[in-house]
Amino acid sequence: MDFTERFKLYKEGGMITDRDIEDLNAVIDLFEKDYGVKLEEENAASFIAHLCAAYGRLVTKEEVDELPEAVVSELESLDTYELSKEILKKVMNVTKNPLNETEQGYALLHINNLIAQFKESGEWHTAE
Repeated sequence: MDFTERFKLYKEGGMITDRDIEDLNAVIDLFEKDYGVKLEEENAASFIAHLCAAYGRLVTKEEVDELPEAVVSELESLDTYELSKEILKKVMNVTKNPLNETEQGYALLHINNLIAQFKESGEWHTAE
C-alpha cells in the first residue's frame, strides 16, 4: 500500500505540508527509478515516518539527540555504508527540505536498513 493515507493524515494534523509531500514523493520515486524498489507502507514506513518527523522539526526547530557513537561505528563498518551515503546524497539533491547532520545520521541508518531488507528479499536492482 502506498503512503497516500499517511500523508493525508499527517497533513490534516499539521505535521507536514504540500511541499513536504512533494519531497517525500521525490524520495519514493528516486528509490524506484534508481534501485528498482517501491517504497510502501509495508517496507518503508519507518523511513518515511522519520522524514515526515524531520521535516516537521525543521519548522519547530526541535533538536534530536545524535546517534550514539556505537551505532555510528557499527553503521560505518557495514559494507553498505558507502552506498547508503550515496543514496542520502541523492535524497538531499531531489528534496527541497534540508536535513541537518543529526537528521542525516538517522536517515543513513534507515537507508541502510532498507538496502539490507531489499537485498535479503532479492528486490534490490542495482550494480554495485
